[in-house]
Parts: sequence; structure tokens; C-alpha cells
Amino acid sequence: MGGVPRFGPEAPWARRVARRWVREMPARDVVEVRGRKPTVADARGDSPLLLVWADPESYLAPPAAGHLLETLERSPEAALVLPVSNEPWTEEVRHAPSFAYSTPTGLLEAAAAHAGAASAASSFPVASPRSPVFAVRRASLFGLSADLPLEDAPPAIHRAGGRALADPGAYLHRYGEMDAQARDDLAAKVPDGARSVLDVGCSRGATAEALRRRGVSRIVGIEPDEEDAAQAVRVYDRVLSRTLEAVAPDEFSGEFDAILFGDVLEHLEDPSDALVRVRPWLSLPGVVVASVPNVGNWAIVADLLAGRFDYIPYSLLSGTHVRHFTRSAVRDLFEATGYRVESVDTVTLPPSPEGARLLARLSGYPGASPDLSVAEFVVVARPAGGRP
Repeated sequence: MGGVPRFGPEAPWARRVARRWVREMPARDVVEVRGRKPTVADARGDSPLLLVWADPESYLAPPAAGHLLETLERSPEAALVLPVSNEPWTEEVRHAPSFAYSTPTGLLEAAAAHAGAASAASSFPVASPRSPVFAVRRASLFGLSADLPLEDAPPAIHRAGGRALADPGAYLHRYGEMDAQARDDLAAKVPDGARSVLDVGCSRGATAEALRRRGVSRIVGIEPDEEDAAQAVRVYDRVLSRTLEAVAPDEFSGEFDAILFGDVLEHLEDPSDALVRVRPWLSLPGVVVASVPNVGNWAIVADLLAGRFDYIPYSLLSGTHVRHFTRSAVRDLFEATGYRVESVDTVTLPPSPEGARLLARLSGYPGASPDLSVAEFVVVARPAGGRP
């Protein structure tokens, strides 16, 4: 059952994967509500057990959905069963995945690992049931107000005496506050003694604290999203609510000791123009610090070998990425725009079991990239010749 989109331009990518997985589940009563939140009145049909999916931008893999319904069927004392989740609505069901993943294929593997490691006997009671996705006995909805949003049904059922369980074998992926994540790793690359920093694509300004700890006294942000910019201006000294392309070239001149691009360049139609544009804004010893995802990561390679490339939000496969980089490509980008690359560091994630097997096979392939395990590159560069 669908609700209200959350991710703006990336929402369709999330819903597309979620809907495909719904189609892959065993035949059941499925009601999708577009443009509004589903209510109890939408829970029509004949099946005694109902799978409620009130968040179309979360991911419940078919193995997890099946496990959730099986647990409810085998637990006659329960009125509803919640999945565990990386970003739950109630802390009681918070559960880290068995391993990191960055693609829908990886999530399917993680969900299967959860389902294989748990049993109905491992379910546990939940005192404050809240979840956008849950399995419920249709009879438990009787007596609830017809216009009650289905996402509010679990606490209502619990208050009426219905027992709620959580199923460790059913893993739900949800996105947290991605815009609120600080880039401490980029702040750490700002040179000692830096006093003025420009943060391009600053979002809500979560990196401010890390920059202040580095002794930065002036932080300017550029953020096109008006709501995020309104949050950032509370902690930054100045925020321009516009795209980088809309900032006048003479807006700044030689005043920033560091300019940050935290996962921004891959979203730009012309990242070369962006780097050329900001070069005169750097002070004489100033640096650009940028992070970009690695399109050559093993998880993407695995999907390509299987004929897949599934766009999903906030990932290596973000639907808003218009440029893609490997180590050599990002180095070429900086050198072609008048910079000298001082360092390229890497961020790696431990592979899943399937990923480890793939990496072992590829390691013997002549010419295989040493960066298959790299999720992201962090570049530090200065204008070539020492002057912007």
C-alpha cells in the first residue's frame, strides 16, 4: 500500500524497486493508494492476514515479507508482527543488517541472511508497536475507525489489547536523515589554520560542528534546496540558496582556504565548469576537498554482470547521478580543470559473503582494478602553480 512520496526527484526510483518486489511476492490482496496515506478503509479483501506497506520508499524484500506473514500465521497469540529495521519508528525493533549493502541486490542478500538465521520462535514482544510496514490479522482492524491511517493501526490495536511481535527474520530497509549526516571525513582534510570554508551542497549544515572544531571561523554554504538552506543558515555564517551555476563568478574572490564538494560533483551536468568556477574563490594556499562515489565498486560490477542497474536514492546508484567516476576519471577531472591532485583517499565497506566470493574470483583476472572494494574517493587538490 502506498503513501506520500518523501524523496522528491528520487522518489520514483525507490517506488519502482519496491513495486517490483511486491509483484514478486506470492499472490495476496494488495491495495496501493496513490497521493494519500492508506487508511483502514483501504484494507479490503478476503485474506485473513494482511501485509501493510504504507511507505512505498522503504524496501521489504520478498523473503522478508514471506517470513513476516509466516511468523504471524504461526503465532496465534499475536495480532500483528513488525519487521526489524535499520531505521525503525520504535527503537525496540532497531537492528543492524548482517552486512553493509549499497544496491537492491545486496539488500536481497541481507534479507535472505536475516530470514535464514531466524525462526518464528525468535520473535519477541513489542511494547510500543510503530512501523510503516507490518503484518496484521484483518480481524484486528475491525472496530478501528475507517479513516485511521494504516500506519497508525499498530498502536491502536495494541491499546485495544492486541499483542504485537517483532520478527528478526524480516528486515526492512528505511532511509534515515541522510541530509543530517555530518561529513567529518571531509572536515578532517581542511588544512590546519584554515579560517574560511565554502561548503558546496551544504544541505542542512551538519558539517558545521566538525569545521568549527578545526578552528574555522567563517563558513559559507551553497544549497539550492530552500528548506535545507533555511536550516543551514542557523549554523553557517552565510548560506546562498541557489545552485552553484547561479552564483555570480565575482561573488567571491580569493577568500576561502578550503572549498568542500561532499558527494556533489556526480550530480552536476558539468563538474568541470564547477571546478573552474570556484578556482578564483580560493585563497593562495586554498584546497578543494571532494568526495565522489566509485562506479567501479564490486556491487555495481556484480549487478552489471547480472544485467541490472537499479537506481535507488542515496546510494552508488542514485537516480540523480549524472556523472560517474573511477579513480582515474576523478583525477583526470581535476587535472583538466587546472588543479594538482595532492591525495586520493578511499572509503571501503566490507563486502557481503557473495561480494567476497566475487572479489576472490575477480582478483585473478588480468587487469582487474584494485579499487573494486572502494565505495568512495576523497580528493584533495590545489590549483596548479599555486595560484587560482
